Amino acid sequence: MKIIMGADPSGLALKNDVKKHLLSKGLDVTDITENNEQAYYSVGFEVGKAIANQEYDRGFIFCGTGMGVNIIANKFTGVYSALCESIETATLSRKINNANVLAMGGLLITPYLAKEMADAFLNTDFSYGFSEGSPEYLQSAYKTIQRLEPTILEENNSLKR
Repeated sequence: MKIIMGADPSGLALKNDVKKHLLSKGLDVTDITENNEQAYYSVGFEVGKAIANQEYDRGFIFCGTGMGVNIIANKFTGVYSALCESIETATLSRKINNANVLAMGGLLITPYLAKEMADAFLNTDFSYGFSEGSPEYLQSAYKTIQRLEPTILEENNSLKR
């Protein structure tokens, strides 16, 4: 599994903790954080673009709250970034939504919790183990979302004209 990650200054320490954890597990991790001055929108853009281009399987993005990087990453078709603050939401983001990017807030999440969330995110399969929905329903919903994305993009562009 190929992983990409990045952080702005407020998420840098947490990103470094998660990166060290993932590398200790032998995972292939690319860190796009060039310096401690990188803006959240740049991080969300670079990771979102790389995931959308299918250069990586999963992404991790960090800023102060996780919200800014999450908003930007989700602008890309095929990117399903989930802003999570618990192990349960990180797990459910995979089970229910097939999220491929996990956003976390460096001002909100402890290093221990972030590492547990990262493990849950990487080790949870899509559509299995969710008592409120069958795998077939979740997979069908995901395919519908993928089919709707071009229409949503087209609608959004026509509204701007």
